[in-house]
Amino acid sequence: MKIESQWVFECQPQHVWPHFLHAQMDSSRPLLFWFGIPKPMSCRVLEGVAAVGNTRQCTTDRGTIDQRILQLEPNRLLQYQMQQSTVWCREWVGKLIDTFTLEALDGNRTLVRRTTEFEATGLLKVLRLVGLWAALRQAHAYAAKNWRRLIAEGQTASMA
Repeated sequence: MKIESQWVFECQPQHVWPHFLHAQMDSSRPLLFWFGIPKPMSCRVLEGVAAVGNTRQCTTDRGTIDQRILQLEPNRLLQYQMQQSTVWCREWVGKLIDTFTLEALDGNRTLVRRTTEFEATGLLKVLRLVGLWAALRQAHAYAAKNWRRLIAEGQTASMA
């Protein structure tokens, strides 16, 4: 199954890009996170430098998710695949691949497309698939909201 989202950010790609690799999320808790869906808290590259083969780790309020970087073109493309997780619902996921593409637009703007490909496994596979779809849709929106905040904070700091 696939989820596709896209957003336009009021900045150049190099201002969005770093937040895919290192970000600290806010303390808000959208609705689905109140029902036990893992809430993203932060992400970072464990090896310190983003490169194909390195590990991007997402920390949630329920554990960690380690993702192997498959493709990386700075300011243009990032793709990673979940390798392991300590999150309670890890047994539900057979495959999880995220792809981000950035496209510079006129007027100092950037179009970001995020595609998540995923499969559910185990008993009640169809119900798990629906649960994953809802959780990942919420995660897309929550991450984009935080990227906007981080970009605004970065632009304010650079103007000071």
